[in-house]
Amino acid sequence: MQTDHATRAEDRVPLRQKLAVGAGGFPFHNGTLIVQYMAQPIFQIFLGLNPALFGLAMTIPRVWDAFTDPIMGRISDRYQSKFGRRRPFVFVGAIAMALTFLSIWMVPQSFGEMETFWWLVISTILFFTAYTVFSVPCYALTCELTPDYHERTRVMFYWALFFNIGNFCVNWYVPATNWDIFENPLIGARSVALFLGIFVFFLLGSLPAIFGRERFYSLSQKEGSKVGFLTAVRQAASSRPMLGLVGIVFALNFCGTIAGSIALYIVIYYVMVGDVGGGILLNAMNGTGFAIVGFAGIFALRWLALKFGKRRAMLAVLLLTTAGGVLKWFIFTPDYPYMLLLDAVLNGPVWVSLGVIIPSMIADLCDWDEYKHGERREGIISSVFTWITKFGTSFTFLVSGIALYFSGFDEQLGADQPEGTMTVLRLFFVGASVLAPLIAILCLKLYNIDENDAYSMREDLEQRRGVV
Repeated sequence: MQTDHATRAEDRVPLRQKLAVGAGGFPFHNGTLIVQYMAQPIFQIFLGLNPALFGLAMTIPRVWDAFTDPIMGRISDRYQSKFGRRRPFVFVGAIAMALTFLSIWMVPQSFGEMETFWWLVISTILFFTAYTVFSVPCYALTCELTPDYHERTRVMFYWALFFNIGNFCVNWYVPATNWDIFENPLIGARSVALFLGIFVFFLLGSLPAIFGRERFYSLSQKEGSKVGFLTAVRQAASSRPMLGLVGIVFALNFCGTIAGSIALYIVIYYVMVGDVGGGILLNAMNGTGFAIVGFAGIFALRWLALKFGKRRAMLAVLLLTTAGGVLKWFIFTPDYPYMLLLDAVLNGPVWVSLGVIIPSMIADLCDWDEYKHGERREGIISSVFTWITKFGTSFTFLVSGIALYFSGFDEQLGADQPEGTMTVLRLFFVGASVLAPLIAILCLKLYNIDENDAYSMREDLEQRRGVV
């Protein structure tokens, strides 16, 4: 039976730190989604890049990330400086993201298809490398602000708050590229990218580096490295709770993003019957609805997690999402276009959980990892989840591109698609939306850390190393 545990005064995180580190959730979230949201209409629809080539261009950087993310995690776990082990990389990464993000949209409009493809590949590799330098240490920083089970949920509330502000804003970047003041969407994308580079990636991204606190920095220096890099990665990635969380995050990001990438085509060519401008606007309105629901969901999920525990709160969200996935078949309809806005009510909370509950569970997992293996390595653990998030949101374009190909979809035909094409796409859309939470529910059974376990582990760890 779960018991209530009071949070110690020394474990409470000041509001200034919560807000500063939470601000990192904005560029963190935008960094994984913004390329998806902007590149698909710019490179596929405006520049005419083949969907299969576009999917491949989004997938190749994930192969690179498979190596760079854990390396960055290990470096940030072991780095020594007067500014700490995480914060210097967060600051440098924020600057690099601002510069490399702009480079994606500087593609010459005169390029042929293969030239455009390689520009997208190289520029996204540069951006996601910069994102790795920022995101892995920043995510690790959120995990070590406090050792308290419940205070971690309260900290992640602010991370989720900015995470959701980013979710709200990301839906309007594409409509902004189509403003009449711009000659074409590509020119608009460059202007939007300049704004985002300065105010989102640099300014907001720098705040965790300036105001964050690395609670376990001294402990990490005392420990030293007990095992080699590959062993550390294997140990961190192979535990039962870790596998459970990885499965949840992968399912929600991979299957969920497949549904999201196909949704644009469903909205434009099925719900709005080929009206590209109307479809983009309605899709943005739906995304805004997700953000609005998300703001309420942040408070609700924090209450559920504090009252009933993180696992039960997560289960409730996943059950709601399963029902919402089934209902997508009925609410995405040309008969009542605006009924699809109900999608946000049914499926919005699950994305909020990725900002509130999941990061808090990852922080508890870091304690479990130290309990089992005797080493603090938030960086490596965080790297697994940042890579899964990036892989899930990028590899999906390859899958959705294949889905578009086999469905017989032809963009040149507009709403006059071959018979059965939209039916196939809708089946992919609904299937991915239902499969994601079902897989996550199964994986949740593997994550067996509850409140009592967390406090018991902490007591044992403090006896081993002294109170931090």
